Amino acid sequence: MAGTITLTAQTAPLEREPAVSTRAASDGDIPVLGELYYSSYADSRPWTQEEATADVRKVYADEFGRFLPDASLVVPDGEGNPLAALLVVDGFPDAALPDAPFVLELFTHPDHRRKGYAEELVRQALAKLSEAGYEQVALRISENNAAALALYLTLDFQRWDPPTDEDMDY
Repeated sequence: MAGTITLTAQTAPLEREPAVSTRAASDGDIPVLGELYYSSYADSRPWTQEEATADVRKVYADEFGRFLPDASLVVPDGEGNPLAALLVVDGFPDAALPDAPFVLELFTHPDHRRKGYAEELVRQALAKLSEAGYEQVALRISENNAAALALYLTLDFQRWDPPTDEDMDY
């Protein structure tokens, strides 16, 4: 079974006009985000659409840390329905993570991959977090997810390892 890699990046304002239109995720998006989340991982996770939607509801209910709706973004289609989404929380309950907002999920509908949506969502979320006064963001990916690792390294994410006893000043 593959392990995970924790990555961090500094937040920063956008340096260019957004390449893709996004908007903040809203409560009304929950059912569609559940469908999108399920379809994005249907080949790799043994779950149902109902379980995927329940997970999205838990994010909005702060069960994985305080949901940050202004930094949690979607790429909408022409009717406003999400094609891709990035969900961010603050205070993710894991002591092995840095004290920073956490990108809990980033997912794109399989029919809309390779269009730059994920990169744009991350760039715009970093800007939103910077505007809100956060200096850093963290996320965790599977160590065998080469595509995700390539995306995040392109966006200046760095590998983060928790401090060891040797790193501590007592």
